[in-house]
Amino acid sequence: MEVSNISNQVSLAQARDAVLALGTDVTFILRGQPGIGKSWILKDLARALPDYIPAYIDCADLSLGDIAMPIIDREQRVTRFAPNERFKIYPGQTRPVLLMLDEVTKPATDEILNMLLPLMLERRLGDIPLPPGSIVFGTGNLDTDGVNDRFPAHACNRTTTLDVRNPDSEEWIMWAAANDVAPEVMAFVRENPQVMQRYDDPSAKDNTMIFNPLRGNIRSFCSPRSLHKASHIITKRDMLGDSVRALLSGTIGASAAAHMEAYVAMADSMPRISAIEADPKAAKLPDGVGPHFLCALMLSSRINVNNADAFITYVDRWDQFEAGNLFARTAAANPTKLAFLSKNREFSKMTAKFGKYIGQGGF
Repeated sequence: MEVSNISNQVSLAQARDAVLALGTDVTFILRGQPGIGKSWILKDLARALPDYIPAYIDCADLSLGDIAMPIIDREQRVTRFAPNERFKIYPGQTRPVLLMLDEVTKPATDEILNMLLPLMLERRLGDIPLPPGSIVFGTGNLDTDGVNDRFPAHACNRTTTLDVRNPDSEEWIMWAAANDVAPEVMAFVRENPQVMQRYDDPSAKDNTMIFNPLRGNIRSFCSPRSLHKASHIITKRDMLGDSVRALLSGTIGASAAAHMEAYVAMADSMPRISAIEADPKAAKLPDGVGPHFLCALMLSSRINVNNADAFITYVDRWDQFEAGNLFARTAAANPTKLAFLSKNREFSKMTAKFGKYIGQGGF
């Protein structure tokens, strides 16, 4: 297999920015391995473009009748096509559409792809133009993933293909912190960054925890998506009893599940949040480097306007600079938490100590 050149790959953030800057004129097809967060880009773009109407199209699930249907104009004695509601194109509409063709490389038939091609090149569905300023982009997997992707030359020539790399552990942890992922899962990824490797990376040939069609590991594996699912299991482990290992194994694979259990056990031995809130100057400190990092993630995930001062006081007692930095960065990565932390004087002092400045490029 030809190994991909990382210099020809883009990050998820770079792909999003390309669509944001050029999506009205260029249709980008974002291709990457399963579960890395390609579809999530629609949510990011929708937040950045509040005047647009977001439209999600699952192309692998389309039949011809799901694109448009004929209607009879009895006065003109002709038939016309009415677009399906999922495309968010309405008579007289002026608001532009933010249209994502998810899994556009997996159309059920050539006819469906042919119906979608004018959207990609000319911004029209049949004879109905999209509102001015509309953005169209698509997603798909890599040809080597072995999940039935196909995108013929005439379709490629209408679009610009971007090879989207996997997020690295740091990028994913910042996303996870903003999306309330369990701290145990974030700590696992921080200590095992190889779970974010792509199988065509030469250094990943012996990695048993990732998606790898070349080795037949295509069922349960670590990916940003499956790790997010594992977070739900970890969060509700008290309700699940002895089934946690089996549930994690079926989500991220047996090897990763065995490793993650160590972080769950560590979390269960951490100082209690209630004790830190009650007396942050006397509460027991974590014992060791790993526990400090896990505690940083636990506190950043549970910080709120009422306990922020206590948590900051507690973290200020640590002699682990990097763990304190991790606490500040992951807490500030969540927009809801940043809203009150940006007004907290002690938090501002803490971030300045780490060389970060709220509102000045640090966060």
